[in-house]
Amino acid sequence: MRSIHNFVASLLALCLIGLLFTPPASAFIEREYTIREVLDACTNIVFGEVKSVDSARLRGVVTVEEDVKGKSGLKEIKMNFATGHYKRGTSPQKLAKLLKPGMPIIVFYREHYGIDSMCFVDNTWFQMRAYRGGYNGTWWTFTHIDPMMSRTFDGKTTAFQKIVRDILAGKMWVAAPKNAAKVLVLTGNSTHSTWSQTPVHTNVATYEYQALRSVKEGSKRPIAYELTKERTLPHLEESDILWIGYEEISSYGRYLLSDETESKIKRFVENGGIVVVAGQDSRAENPCGIGWLQGGKLKGVESPPAQNFAVTKTGKSLFSTPNKIASGKIFVDDAWVDWDRRDKVFATTEDKKELVVGARQHGKGLYIITSLRNDSQYTTSINKALMENIMHYAVSQLK
Repeated sequence: MRSIHNFVASLLALCLIGLLFTPPASAFIEREYTIREVLDACTNIVFGEVKSVDSARLRGVVTVEEDVKGKSGLKEIKMNFATGHYKRGTSPQKLAKLLKPGMPIIVFYREHYGIDSMCFVDNTWFQMRAYRGGYNGTWWTFTHIDPMMSRTFDGKTTAFQKIVRDILAGKMWVAAPKNAAKVLVLTGNSTHSTWSQTPVHTNVATYEYQALRSVKEGSKRPIAYELTKERTLPHLEESDILWIGYEEISSYGRYLLSDETESKIKRFVENGGIVVVAGQDSRAENPCGIGWLQGGKLKGVESPPAQNFAVTKTGKSLFSTPNKIASGKIFVDDAWVDWDRRDKVFATTEDKKELVVGARQHGKGLYIITSLRNDSQYTTSINKALMENIMHYAVSQLK
């Protein structure tokens, strides 16, 4: 069931989340953005080279060499560093010292009422702005160096340029660490994105996706994430784990997966993939469909929201590693009944009639089925610890 938390969370998001490319002049990026989100947020991306730097006048000029996304019409970008923050770590003098003639540079920008940009040059991100009109002759104004963007990418410009090209070419996992467990997250169709009331529409990262991305490692392996809003699940075969977000299977009692997607999920599990189902939304007259699930019985039903649960002997490890999760410390909603005797049951509702978390083996892979209620920023933040445990367990089960 949905909650008033959806509405409240959307309003709070405007106050709590730093908005990519549209921050106030003094704002730093607050949350972590993926490379794909940055690319999606741009109207234009240009590759260029630092032509000159005047350290005395705090100015620089960049020669535009290639339009990688969009048609900029730019031949050069004139940058005025003197307008920026005069603070330790982000001063105009520091930027002028960092930039050297001949250095490659990437400029990501969004054109709307003017230009808001995020620039990258060898381990450093910085923001620039320009007013509408006469871009080739207008001085772009520096605001600040943004250290928090190093979470998106930290390395050499030439390496970043290759990654940008590959992602724009439709490739997946190009930025994943070596030996990473690759998690594809289906999200954004039913629950609110973290900036649902802003003019910036990127890849609709949800609170659930942001919570998952905070889990960087599982079973001593790095974890890489990519999100998709497409229920056709592109690049599923290149992934190790599929996380089906809250209400992505069923919302308001309406079943949402096609026969083709169902078959794709079953093949994925049979071949060794792991699928995590993070909750569904049934109606009494419309139980959630299970065409995506191979073998045995199971039925998604409408049930009242709850927080209390009973852990089985089988589930003790999942509810204690790496976080100890006590009854009353999670949010669950519409749950599952009539599971198969061969299924692993990790936790049920207190009356033991509904499944909270369980697993079903199929072929070389595994389904992990939950009744988590990740319908808002608040409920997802409470469920975050259990989501981390589930990710650790899922990675540990990869063959």
